[in-house]
Amino acid sequence: MSTPRFGQGVDIRRCHRQFAPLESVSLLDPLRDDIQVRTITEAEFPAWERAAALGFGEHTTETRQIQIRGTTEISRTIGAFHNDRIVGTTSAHTFQITVPGGAVPLAYVDWVSVLPTHRRRGILTRMTKHQLADFHERGEAIAGLTATESSIYERFGYGIASWAEHWKIRREHSEMTVAPKIEGHTRFVDPWEAREIWPEIYDSVSPSRLGMFDYTEQWWDAFASDPEHWREGGSKLFHVVFESSNGPEGMVSYRIRNRTEVIVILLLGATVEAEHMLWRHCFGVDLMDSLSASNRPTDDPLPWILAAPRRLERSVRDSLWIRLIDVTNALSSRSYSYDCRLVLRVRDRLCDWNDRRFDIDTSATGAVCKSTTRSPDIVLSVSDLASVYLGGTTLATLQRAGRIEERKTGSVRNFDRAFVTPQYPWTPEF
Repeated sequence: MSTPRFGQGVDIRRCHRQFAPLESVSLLDPLRDDIQVRTITEAEFPAWERAAALGFGEHTTETRQIQIRGTTEISRTIGAFHNDRIVGTTSAHTFQITVPGGAVPLAYVDWVSVLPTHRRRGILTRMTKHQLADFHERGEAIAGLTATESSIYERFGYGIASWAEHWKIRREHSEMTVAPKIEGHTRFVDPWEAREIWPEIYDSVSPSRLGMFDYTEQWWDAFASDPEHWREGGSKLFHVVFESSNGPEGMVSYRIRNRTEVIVILLLGATVEAEHMLWRHCFGVDLMDSLSASNRPTDDPLPWILAAPRRLERSVRDSLWIRLIDVTNALSSRSYSYDCRLVLRVRDRLCDWNDRRFDIDTSATGAVCKSTTRSPDIVLSVSDLASVYLGGTTLATLQRAGRIEERKTGSVRNFDRAFVTPQYPWTPEF
């Protein structure tokens, strides 16, 4: 199978010539009140992508632009224009996200950048407001993103919905105490067989793991093509599948860096035993000194399987941030673990349709949520409500942090009982 060619209708090279080099924007170029924020056109995509790359301190190539175009929805791609030059970028992808009780639409925000020549002038705020209004017009109740800087997005109503662990361990400390009793084997597969197997494994797990997206065919194409700008100094991807008599049950994709380190990019099993076998494979790669893995779930069982769990170097950082665009629809779209009724006073300075009191009546089948004039039981920001939405934290924790106000005793306890989930949310990314 040949490498997919995304964006077939665009002549990237011709568009490169059509737009002036972004590097020519001067630090001394005055910013007047002529910034225009709008959806880009197809012909403007190359200039938009170059601006996004510069905003992240990177250079682009034609190959990179073709790959990124394949996962970009032009109708959801926004540019900030100054003197006909793109100086700010953002986009969104149309996904579904697993929530308690099923899956709901998610607008996944990506490629948020402002050129260093134009920062701290309100461009990000203007783009974000434009984007939030667009999500609301589309009827989307939830938006999400992963943040390159954790200090930016709370002011726009996003809250930390999930956390992830980052691991590193020396190979000599990777002995596992549990030997799974399972018949099966691991084998290497080429990228295009991996392209066929990965969605099957992923889709078998995602309905039961909160926070997982339904990646599109274009995203799996991009993953299989393994673009150079994703490698960050590592090798091309190695793909290994675990198979039993029932067929593929798990898969891992990893890189080798400096011929001494295994870097796990994505490891997922439809069964616990499959994941055990895939970790054994990774720990057993010859000539390696260590293994690292980013973005593992905080309730991953691997530390409990290692003979020397203290030797596993672990750090935790924010992972998925979500934003409740429509509080009524978002709260009504998930199920709950406990029946309760209470009134929330939600503060939202950007989306005035959310800045009000909500009467919420929860049950195992969902919730009835509507505006009310009743006195609130709990007062909180829309970002803190987003943080508890998937069960990644509790209101009790936020209360101890001084972030929320309980007006009626026992309300926080009842709210947390309703929102509790059997697993922490996790969003695998690649």
